[in-house]
Parts: sequence; structure tokens; C-alpha cells
Amino acid sequence: MKRLVILIVGLVATCLSASAQLSQQQQIQKLNYLYQQIRNNYVDDVPLEPLVEEAIIATIKELDPHSSYLTREEMSALRTRLSGEFAGVGIRYLMHNDTLVVRTTLANSPAERAKILPNDRIISIDNRTIIAIPADSVATLLRGKPNTDVSLGVIRRGNDKPLSITLKRDNIESSAISAAFSLGDIGYISVSTFSKPVASEFYSAYKALGDIESLIVDLRDNAGGAITSAIDLTGLFLRKGDVIVSTEGRGNTTIYDKKKDGPLLDIPLVVLINENSASASEIFAGAIQDHDRGVVVGHTSFGKGLVQRVLDLKDGSGVCLTIARYKTPSGRVIQRPYSMGDREEYMHDTMRYMHPDSIPYDDELLFRTLKRSRKVYGGGGITPDIYIDIDGVELSPALIKAYNESKFEHAAIDILDRVSTESIIKQWPTYKAFNDKFLLSSELKEIFYHNAEIEVETLSDREREFIEAMLLATIAESVYGEHARHYIYDIRFDRMMRQAMAIANDEELIRNTLL
Repeated sequence: MKRLVILIVGLVATCLSASAQLSQQQQIQKLNYLYQQIRNNYVDDVPLEPLVEEAIIATIKELDPHSSYLTREEMSALRTRLSGEFAGVGIRYLMHNDTLVVRTTLANSPAERAKILPNDRIISIDNRTIIAIPADSVATLLRGKPNTDVSLGVIRRGNDKPLSITLKRDNIESSAISAAFSLGDIGYISVSTFSKPVASEFYSAYKALGDIESLIVDLRDNAGGAITSAIDLTGLFLRKGDVIVSTEGRGNTTIYDKKKDGPLLDIPLVVLINENSASASEIFAGAIQDHDRGVVVGHTSFGKGLVQRVLDLKDGSGVCLTIARYKTPSGRVIQRPYSMGDREEYMHDTMRYMHPDSIPYDDELLFRTLKRSRKVYGGGGITPDIYIDIDGVELSPALIKAYNESKFEHAAIDILDRVSTESIIKQWPTYKAFNDKFLLSSELKEIFYHNAEIEVETLSDREREFIEAMLLATIAESVYGEHARHYIYDIRFDRMMRQAMAIANDEELIRNTLL
């Protein structure tokens, strides 16, 4: 059977690259004829579904690196991510010692309204014991149709008996804003994804910052999302008539421009990107840079300038098919070079990580910004106006392993079993007060060292600094939410963030950079 699949996939690939004398219609007919012969005349009874699926996957692999086949489950997850909502109870959790432990509850969610607390242990869902079951199975049990009931069995610190808490599932809004806070006169907003409501969420977060004199928009590790969301967010900062992005497909070009002035025209702006900022992030950063609207800082971005359309297939699966290339307002193509069918080399290309002095600038890809005629380059992501060169943390293999295995989260659970959430909030009502006053004792640090099996004596000073920042940030996330995690880690350890703050605080540097 496996040999037959391989033969069929190879034959399909040959059919799709058939000699030029065959028209496209004839090629499709040839493929259909083959499947009819297999169905009607092949010696064994062979289900066609897996053959067709393998053929589709093999075909897509021969295209660009960003076209892809999606299973039913992947299509469902994609719709959820782009819509920004799903029906559930609104908790983030971790399987800790085979037990589901609540890490945080989402704002305005059923879990928050039912007063589910960080470090609560959920031992049953609808009277079904969930000890030691896989985390993805838990997600399936917790999610369901809106307005349906789900009953949780909960063990809580200080209670002798398990609690029975019934919640009504609701649409859970997955916020695109992972953090928003002020640091003196500087506002900071981190955008984690470009889902549909990102512009309205962003503007609300901006208004909540109060009186600030400059703004950092952090797009690091933001892999993108819906192009319409990128257009909406970028439009907050541009004037009527400004082009945001254009797309070029088979015989058609679409230009997206501003129909009216955005509400954030005057705030000095710093956009923070890195090598994992891609797609919609690059649309935003490219438009801000091309219009000389703000200073782009950090590392050269990923370089994904292709637009995909999601095609629904009848069985619930789908295909993300590249239909166009996008260009920034100055005319730059941001997509970095690739070879058709060679995804592995493309995804592991390390050129974009290198210092800009090592990156060759091609004069054929030279463009000029639209207001100040500054030099910018296409064909390889967004190169920042100010490159922030930071030293690597040089973490030991043991510490990297601990991070990847969520040992900080597991340690935070054990710590909050000793120092309760309620006592922390009572002493330090805000995460800023917690950051200033909470002392991470040697005893509490030892919980992490023990869980991660790390010898303290082997750690460098920089590694110890990293561990303390991560532990405090992870504890604060459980108590105060995701904003607290960003705030504490950024303040204590994030060198790129610190330099971005220095740039945002230097009006003369921003002005001179945009000259």
C-alpha cells in the first residue's frame, strides 16, 4: 500500500508537470482519468481519499514555501485564530504532575466571573476524571457551543473538599494585544497577531495609556495574520491618501490607501521588529518606514511578501494558496528569495539573522522613502533604520532545556502553593509594585533549580539574572495577567527593549533618523 501511494504521488507530480503540448484542461482530465482507472480497474480495493490527500500535499510542496495544505483540525484552528474568538471558559492551564493547574483566567471570561483562581486544580470536567489525560483532550472537553454548561471539579488551596463549579461557555475573545503599559512618558504596546479586531483593540489600549509622549509598537515574533487587519492597524498612523500596501496577482493589482486621516498622526513612533516578524508585521513596518512616519528598530524581519487565499475543500480541509505578492508604498517587494519546492533551505536560511554590515545591499533593489527620500531596500524583509545589536544570552544547554520544557511555569505553580495569589495581591495590588518590592528568596529560587535539575554553581551571572527575571515574570503572569509578564521581563532582562526605550525617549535621534 505504501509503495502504491509513492507511485501515485510520483505519477501525479509527473502529470502536473506534463509536456507543454497538453493544455491545462487536458492535464486535469489526465489526472481524473488515472483516478477513475484506479477506482474501477485496480486489482485491490483502494480508498481514494488518502491517495488524493497525498497527491495534494505533494503538489503543494512543489510550490512556494508559504502555500500549504491544512487538515480539518488545522483549518478549524486557523479560523479561530483569524476570528479572534472561540467558545470556552477562558483559562490558560498547564498539566503539572498529571493534574490540570490553572495558570491564568482571561478577562471577562466565564472562568473569571466564576472566580476560578490561579493554581486551582481542575480534577474533573462534567464528572469525568481528567487526571493524566493529554492537554489537547482537556481543550476539547472545555470547549463547546456558546451558552452550554460545563461543570468543573476544583481543588483549591485552603479548602478541605473539592468544589463543584458550573460555568456557561461563552465566546472567548483571544486578544491580539499581549501587553500595553507605560514606562514614564513612553507607551508600549505589543501586538502578538493580526486578527480581525486588532485595530480597535490597539486603539483602546493606546487610549488607556493616558498622557504619553512617544510610543513603541512591538512586533517581534509576530508571524502575521489577516492582511486586512494589517491595513486597519497601519491606517491609525497615516494620512488620507497615503498608500498602505499594494498586491499584484495574476493580471491584477490592488492598491490599499487611506480614505481619511488616522487618529494617531502625531505621536512619535518606534516600531520594534526581529527576524521572526513576518507578513502582516512587515506590511505595518514597511508602510511606517516608507512614509517616514516612525523609526523601525531591531533586526531585519523574516521576508514574507506573499499573500495567501484560504480555499475550503469539501471534506473540511483546505489549502492556503499564494495568489499575489505585496509591495510596500515605495514599491518594495519584501519577499526574500526562494526556490520552488525547497522549503527546508528557505526556512533555515540564517542570512536574515546577521548584522546588516554582512548583508549585501543590491542597488537594483534600492528604493526611496516617500517623504524624506531615505534609502530602503527590498527583496529581503524590512531592514531596520536602527539595528539593535545585542549580545546573545549564551544560556547553557540545561537552561535552554528547562525553558523549553516549561520549568519556569512549573516552578511558579509550586511557588504559588507556598505564597498564595491572595497574599501577593493584598501586599502588592499592581504588577509594578510587585516588580519593585517582591523579593525572590533563595528558598523560592531553589524550587526552580530542583525542578530543572540545574546546579547553581554552574550558572553565569547573566544566567542567574535571566532566571530571576523569568521566575518573577512567570509568577506575575499568574497573578496579574500577561501584561505583567512582559513588563517585568522587559524591564529586567530584555536588552533590545531597553534600547528601543532609549530611542523612543530621544526626540533628536528620531528626528535625525528620519531626515
